[in-house]
Amino acid sequence: MVVATIDGQVVSWANEYAGPGASPNTAAAQPLPEPQTTLATSFGSPSQVPSTTSTPTSPDPINPLPHADSSGGGSGQWARQAYFNAEAGSSNGFTFLNHFGGTLGKPGTADGGPAFGASLSYASPDGRSAAASPQTLGNKMIDDDVEIIVLSDKTCEGDSCGYTRPGGVAYHGFGGDSKLFMMEFSMPRSGKTGFNGDMPAIWLLNAQIPLTSQYGTNPKCSCWTSGCGEFDLFEVLDTGNFRCKSTLHMAPAGGSSDYFRRPDTSTIKAAVLFHGANQAAHIKILDNGQNFDESLAADVVEAMAQEGGHGGQSSVFRLADV
Repeated sequence: MVVATIDGQVVSWANEYAGPGASPNTAAAQPLPEPQTTLATSFGSPSQVPSTTSTPTSPDPINPLPHADSSGGGSGQWARQAYFNAEAGSSNGFTFLNHFGGTLGKPGTADGGPAFGASLSYASPDGRSAAASPQTLGNKMIDDDVEIIVLSDKTCEGDSCGYTRPGGVAYHGFGGDSKLFMMEFSMPRSGKTGFNGDMPAIWLLNAQIPLTSQYGTNPKCSCWTSGCGEFDLFEVLDTGNFRCKSTLHMAPAGGSSDYFRRPDTSTIKAAVLFHGANQAAHIKILDNGQNFDESLAADVVEAMAQEGGHGGQSSVFRLADV
């Protein structure tokens, strides 16, 4: 049985499909490895505001991506905007947050009561509590049922982020219709059961959701239920499973029963490319030798948008008709 929070609501269903010719049984649990190096980076390109309407379809031939020469990488280069290395304990351009704002005397607000829920707060290095100031996420496995929100290091000034909680902790997300996220991560087995037990996930939300009300009791306080944007990249949907699903929960929603194999015993490298020219999003498993340098050549990024190019498995979501 799958239990998950989708569009702000807890739902459950039987999930036994494992893809063509695959067994629905989960793989045997493995001993937990030592913490693995975690790398995350964000690249920027000149862009426009993306559409909030999405539906996954088969892609048309890829149009060239714009060169990112205005973002500091030089002509034909994509410039790195943010970088995090857990093993080195270093972070630049990211802010790590969670949902304890205004509790225990920490920055943020709980004004609005349960309808809004607690606002964002600075996350402690283990993510399990709030902190008084920005902290770098620690080099350890994030516990079950612990959520970390990763935003930029640019604070929301005035109405630059739209509505935000008065007195809350508020930072910009990563805007634009052409952008690239690259990451190295693992999802070890925790061996736990129960609510959200051994069900890791990496997912994206429209920043308006955590900046207003992500886990309040009144859905009208958030645009989550109206389809303003949730994109599950690598999500394990039931306890101990080996399948990582990718799904859009927007307006309209879409997905499939295809999956990426859960990286439970070693790390993998992956890219998430939003291709503004074709209004498509690409999830790509990268070669292990891929580096997260300060800039990337435009043709390297373009190859990530090609079926079968620059790495292994991939998944493509069309965000609008073009």
